[in-house]
Amino acid sequence: MSDPAPLPAELPVLATVACPYCSAVVPDARYCGACGAHLAAADGFRAAQRLHSYAAFPDEPVFRLAVVTSLFPHLSHRAKAPFRAGFGLVLVLVLVFALAGTSGPLIAISALGVPLLFVLYIWEVDPYEGSFLPPTFLCLVIGAALGAGWAVVGGSYVDKALLPSLFPSLTSGSSVIAAIAVPGIAQLLMCVPMLVVRSMQRGRIESLDGFVAGATGALGFTLAATVDLMAPWLSNGQLTHQSFLANVTQVILRGVTLPLVSALATGFVGAAFWAKTGAVSTSAKGEWIASPLVALVVAVIIQVGLGFADIAALSDAVLIGVNLAALGVLTLAMRAGIHHVLLHEALEVGVGPPRVCPNCVHIVPAMAFCPQCGVADRAVARPHRPSGMWLAGAAPSSPGELT
Repeated sequence: MSDPAPLPAELPVLATVACPYCSAVVPDARYCGACGAHLAAADGFRAAQRLHSYAAFPDEPVFRLAVVTSLFPHLSHRAKAPFRAGFGLVLVLVLVFALAGTSGPLIAISALGVPLLFVLYIWEVDPYEGSFLPPTFLCLVIGAALGAGWAVVGGSYVDKALLPSLFPSLTSGSSVIAAIAVPGIAQLLMCVPMLVVRSMQRGRIESLDGFVAGATGALGFTLAATVDLMAPWLSNGQLTHQSFLANVTQVILRGVTLPLVSALATGFVGAAFWAKTGAVSTSAKGEWIASPLVALVVAVIIQVGLGFADIAALSDAVLIGVNLAALGVLTLAMRAGIHHVLLHEALEVGVGPPRVCPNCVHIVPAMAFCPQCGVADRAVARPHRPSGMWLAGAAPSSPGELT
């Protein structure tokens, strides 16, 4: 088989337009390469905000319940299917071991399933540009240490709130501490590993680096907390001696919703904290959605809501439903936040050399957004970006032609 033809050193002369949403002069294509607005949509504010086209995966709408593309925003098209299969395998193993009632495998898959998938994702997309191990290990270790310590301290308050009472109430002192203070402080502690990594990071800073650091620290936290919370099962021998529904409830809460909620929430906080607003001014609005404070408030509210659900003596089926509903709400909120972070994190208006877009495989000039499919350049894994892509100041100053 013959080698593929090399890319041309220069693109043919391209027609340009002045983007009506950010005023930058960009290639005349479907999307603005500077602010990401959908030029072909021509419906004003909606075209600039492009809620129909998620900036990390433009073939999906922003508001879509998609766990894999939400938790792994750097994934390429070819890698989505294997990670969906991996996540599906985790769910199948959860159900199989819950049916068998084997305590050891249930604890292992609950604690390690989602964190292992995320470590594989980091290895696949290489967000730290070759230094995969140190920051990942640091986030996991700090998160695990904090999670183990807080499971011991906070768990005692939750156990106290769950004790039988003549007058049970969700507003009693013990209930308020267990449902508000314990998950609220836990969420704050999950943010510590990413702050440590941020203080040590050098070189280029991008929002999705913060997402990776935040999610990694949170998964280290939940891994240790899950082991601590489920370890008493081992005292009963190899079997849990509980019903299938009770087993499923525990592993879904501890092995699926807890790590996913924590990773998405803390990753959103990290992305908003890492983000730096670029020089491009856009009509998309919604900067407040990408605020670190808003991200933290959303994370704490979700965690506190689940804290009340844990002590409310709900049936197993209802508890599963509440946790899955919370995961769905958080997924939509997090996708909206990441979308706006990417829209407002535009780099200096510049045009780089031609490249094949990893998302749509069109040959396009390297810009903040692909002019053909609209994927944000910061959502493309660094190994898939050609070196030397940015030519600062290369954009023409008036509409006309672009080479």
